[in-house]
Amino acid sequence: MAFTVSNALRETLLRLGQLNVSKATGGTTTTIVDSTLANENSSDDDWNDGWALVIRDAGGAAGAPENEFQRISDFVASTGTFTVDTAFTVSPASGDVYGYASSQFALQTMIRLLNTALVELGDVPLLDTTTLDTAANQTEYTAAVAWKRRKPYRIDIQGRTGDANDNQWHAVWDWEWIPAAAGSTGLIVFKGQPLSSRDVRVWYQDAHPAVNAYSDAINERFEPDLVVKAFVLAIRGWQVERDDGSDASLQQKWNKAKSEYEAAIASRKPERPKRRPRLMIPGLHEQEEPLDDQPMAPAAP
Repeated sequence: MAFTVSNALRETLLRLGQLNVSKATGGTTTTIVDSTLANENSSDDDWNDGWALVIRDAGGAAGAPENEFQRISDFVASTGTFTVDTAFTVSPASGDVYGYASSQFALQTMIRLLNTALVELGDVPLLDTTTLDTAANQTEYTAAVAWKRRKPYRIDIQGRTGDANDNQWHAVWDWEWIPAAAGSTGLIVFKGQPLSSRDVRVWYQDAHPAVNAYSDAINERFEPDLVVKAFVLAIRGWQVERDDGSDASLQQKWNKAKSEYEAAIASRKPERPKRRPRLMIPGLHEQEEPLDDQPMAPAAP
């Protein structure tokens, strides 16, 4: 099962002691009602601008609105009613397990800090099979800006067309990377003429794609516990900076989070993609210093 934005928020805020968990006694698509909270330790509007998360659907089948979260726009203490500013896809029901957090840990701020943590964890390997297609009488192709950050480390060309389950990809090494100014597209230049009308598969590395929706998946190369520790560190750093470093207890918490993150990244550091061995193949024309052990052109289908 994918580790999602919702999972990361839940586990991280629980670890920080900032997510209150209870069971709903009812609700609508725009409310969660918890009568056990009525007139207990809260006043009207106490949870305004915080957020609510449905942790588990009472039906037990992981159905909606499980894992959905929304910003709290109003709280009525006398009835224990949270009103959210955007509707859940399905009304929370009696018995649904839910959580709620205060405005101190506002939803959109937390999502931005989660993205900061994912970038801190390092680049992820990505594939692009849709941007480029080979064409007749063309050896120079516009490279996507996203590929420029660390330069593609492998390129394949489709060997067989017409069968999505048997593309017969062939790696090619005889290509050159032409950089460009910031924000501009570079070039990939093949030294030989590739077969036309074939998909080009580009392997590259980039920062983790931004996540926003509750169901957005976090790349599986990052272990969930490592993501949580990186997220905790990002939150603690944000708290220290917001407080301008004047709270010694926050500084201590940041130090603890940093130590735990560094220990985790040292023991469970994600593997990096490995380049293929750079081989010299005697007798092949213009094949000096190949990027990978790749043939010059794909075989015909």
